[in-house]
Parts: sequence; C-alpha cells; structure tokens
Amino acid sequence: MTIKEVVTQNDIKEFVRFPKKLYKGCPYFVPPLERGEMRTMTKHPALSFCDVKFWLAYRDGKVVGRVGGVVNRKCNEIKNQKRVRFGWFDTIDDIEVAKALLDTVEQWGRAQGMTEICGPSRFSNMEKQSMLIEGFDVTPLICADYNYPYYPQLVEQLGFEKEVDYIQYRVPINEIPDKITRLADLLSKKYNVHLRQFMNRAEMKKCGQEFFSALNQSYSNIFNFIPLTKEEIDWSVDEDFQVADASLSSIIEDKNGKTVGFAFCLPSLSNALKKAKGSLFPFGWFHVLRALKKNDSLDLYLTGVLPEYHNSGIHVLYHQQIHENSLARGYKYAYTSQQLEDNTAARIWPKYGGELIARRRCYKKEVRSEK
Repeated sequence: MTIKEVVTQNDIKEFVRFPKKLYKGCPYFVPPLERGEMRTMTKHPALSFCDVKFWLAYRDGKVVGRVGGVVNRKCNEIKNQKRVRFGWFDTIDDIEVAKALLDTVEQWGRAQGMTEICGPSRFSNMEKQSMLIEGFDVTPLICADYNYPYYPQLVEQLGFEKEVDYIQYRVPINEIPDKITRLADLLSKKYNVHLRQFMNRAEMKKCGQEFFSALNQSYSNIFNFIPLTKEEIDWSVDEDFQVADASLSSIIEDKNGKTVGFAFCLPSLSNALKKAKGSLFPFGWFHVLRALKKNDSLDLYLTGVLPEYHNSGIHVLYHQQIHENSLARGYKYAYTSQQLEDNTAARIWPKYGGELIARRRCYKKEVRSEK
C-alpha cells in the first residue's frame, strides 16, 4: 500500500470519484456533484486562511482510501488551538488503510506545530462535517455525508474519542395549531418585529450579505464556527441560493429594518442527486429541477436569530411561514439540519412528532510527539 499526495488534475478527479466506487450499490449514499467538489478543493475562499493537502491510498494500483488535511489558521487563532482537521475521509474496511491515511494527516499537522487532530471536518462547519454513528438506513441531507457503519469503529480503534455529537430529526408536517398563529402575532407585537417574505431568488441574493451577517452573529458560539468573510458569504450565496425556494425562506426584521432572524429551507435534493449520479449533465439538471418543483420532503437548511433574541421565541414567525407554505406545496416531512445534542432548540422537535433519525460525531485525538 502507498499513500500519494493529490497534485495533478487527474489526482483530483480520482479523489472526487473514489466515493462513487466505494458506495456503488449503497441505496443511502448521495453522490455530490463532481464539479462542485473539485471547485471546493481548489477555489474555495477559505483557502486564503487554510493550509490544505489531500492524499490517496493505493493498493495494487487501485485507490482504497482518501483523506484531506486542513489547518485553519484563522480558527486556531480565534479559539487559541493548535489543530489539524481531517476531512473527505473515505476508506475500505481495513484498519491498515485507515491508519495510514489518518497518520499522514497527523504527521503533516505535527510538522506545522499542531497538537490535536480532529474531524471529520473541512474548512468550517458551513462545510460537511462529522461522521455518521447512528442512522445508517437513512438517506442524508445534501449538507451531510453518508458513511458505512465500520467508519466509527476504525477511527475509535485508532484512538480517536468523541468531541461532540450532532442529531437530526424527521418531522411530519401536519396542520398548524391555532395557538401557533396566535403566538406569532403576540411575539411580533411584543418585540416589534415582522417577517419579510422573499418574492424570488433574485431578491434573496440581494439580501445575501445581510442574511449571512446575521448568521455570523447567531452562530458565533456554535462549535467549530468562525465568522464568514465577505468572500465566503459571496460563495455561499452563489452556491446555495441558486437552488433556493423563495417561498420557504425569509428574514425577520426589527422596527428599523435590521435583520434579526433568518430561515433558508429548500426541497430535499438528495434523491435527485442520486439520480444525477454526480453530474448535472447531460440529464442531472432534469432531476434537480423536478425535485425543486415536485417533492414531499423539505430540508430545514439554515435558521437562527441574533443572540439578543435567543429564548424570545420569535423564530415562531418563520416556522409558521414555512409551515403554511409547506402545506400549500404538499410537503409531508421536514428534515432538520444537524444540531448539537445539547442544543436546547433541538428539544422542540419531539413535541411536533419529530423522530430522531441520525446521530453524527466529531472526533479528536492528541497529536503524538515524533519518535
């Protein structure tokens, strides 16, 4: 077995395409768009403050694993850490392959003065992160990776320990209780805030900087989060809002027109990407467009309120709007994004019949001193 650094364009293609081979025949795997993955690896604005390397593991001339290493200098400085992250981690069920890949990231991190290795994680928690440990019979949202059950077994054998767990719910979309409508009206008057419904994607994009600036404040104390730069916000607007459904997204404004809450949801695209098989051409676009127009499932992608409105309950305003429009569109289920298991906001979902369907974990380990 050999470990090879990803350098050439062909290396990048092999790196991106390996999961499709590894998960061939797996009904739960959602292949990401290849061009999008390649662009993220080479063009993402976070590369301005992240050191990144990628590696492939070969055995008998065939790829048997892959991994990426990230030293996020900005995050390490803000959080006073010396961490190297491992991400894009995929391997056959072989402890030797897993060890070789993760040892490579660890050694690279140690050479840069890092004292901890953690992951799976990419540039930030706006990218895919964490490893599935429960819910292997559920198709994930497009913002999360699927992995086989042997993954956590391998990394734990190699000395990695739990840092945090994320949980995810599936919530049935039933009729809106009258008390929710009354509560939304009461909260709007009490805090002097109102909901602003987007008319179309163009309007959403115009509000992109304002939307993500509010997100920066709302998520400031969330694990692994660091404020997005203007360039990262532009990237997120271009990547995310191009498939947005304006009827499922909105912002909450105060009396001065300042954004104090936000919601960005979209029809589930996981099954469409399965059919697209990693490419929008020649027919992948058809499946995506069809999923945007006709769907029974909704992804609660990004939602939040400013810190000064935490525990105020004003999130009811955008939840009511999403609920009304979901019923009108015929949606049957809403899938929550990953939420930390100790996040009090996650406790609301069982009250609405929410079913816990997945748990994911971020791991950490001390970087060993060089022998």
